[in-house]
Amino acid sequence: MIKLLKLQKAVFVLIAGVLSFIAYKILDANEVKGSIYFQTLAGVLIIVGALWLLYPILFAKKDNDGNAEIITDPTVEVPVDEEDQKPATE
Repeated sequence: MIKLLKLQKAVFVLIAGVLSFIAYKILDANEVKGSIYFQTLAGVLIIVGALWLLYPILFAKKDNDGNAEIITDPTVEVPVDEEDQKPATE
């Protein structure tokens, strides 16, 4: 689903934010003065990643019926669920 909606970059930004926060906690434990910058960077990356995840939902195209059509990556194949057709018994 992440690849289908083109959200890989958002996930990478969120992971970078978490890693930056871990670096902050390690540096803060060792009482390094510049550790506060890693905390700021972590917060910014988490906010940007969260907004990036919301982008397809906020800017989805709406059709005449008011239904949203989310633009997906055309190169990714989506498996189609086939409904089991049960024979009618009388």
